[in-house]
Amino acid sequence: MDVSDFIERTNQIESAEDLFLQFKKTIEGFGFTKCLFAGGSTDLLFRNRYNIETATPIILNHYPESWTRHYLEKNYIETDPVFARIKRQWEPVIWDDIAAKKLEIAEKKVMNEACESGLHNGISIPLHGPDGDNFIISMASDDHGNLMLRRHYPYLRLISAQFFFVFNDLWRKSASAQAAIPHLTERERECLQWAAHGKSAWEIGTILHISEATVRFHLSNAFSKLKAQNRINAIVRGIRWGIISL
Repeated sequence: MDVSDFIERTNQIESAEDLFLQFKKTIEGFGFTKCLFAGGSTDLLFRNRYNIETATPIILNHYPESWTRHYLEKNYIETDPVFARIKRQWEPVIWDDIAAKKLEIAEKKVMNEACESGLHNGISIPLHGPDGDNFIISMASDDHGNLMLRRHYPYLRLISAQFFFVFNDLWRKSASAQAAIPHLTERERECLQWAAHGKSAWEIGTILHISEATVRFHLSNAFSKLKAQNRINAIVRGIRWGIISL
């Protein structure tokens, strides 16, 4: 339950997966056994920005696989009362407080089935990014025992804030690295790919059914984008950045 140790360890972490694993280990000291980190929006642009493949914006997940699959199949995000509330408030949401309120039938169904799947004592904390993007980190335990959630509020919020700070830092580094990789058109990539296999401009033109001059045009553009002085440099950089392969 050493929060300072969590901060020190996570400041040295280099991957989001390792960061989330360290977060899970730390919250186990508070009695939690499961956690999930998700985006606070189902918007397609948001999901594309963070490489989220599902309509439900799950980013990192240590919930039971069966519950996650069921949640996605039923599209429960549309009726999840926790998700609905977390998007419009700054304070953490304690699931038991939500369950005690008057809920719609569909909302109550989500809460009951989550409990039946082994998610108890849940708490979800809203996280607000510097670019206006919102996220959620949720924690739950295996049993119904009293975890004194309100007593642990300050610690849970602190480690969640640290987690989010490091996650954002890792994501920005990754995004910057990806942005640094030049984008080649499909034809430029094809020409460079065949060049990597030792084909001449004439041979590439024959394979792709375009003129030799057109091949040279696309290769020249590829060289320029890759900041390569010649064909060999362009091929080496293309392979290193995953644009082409051998």
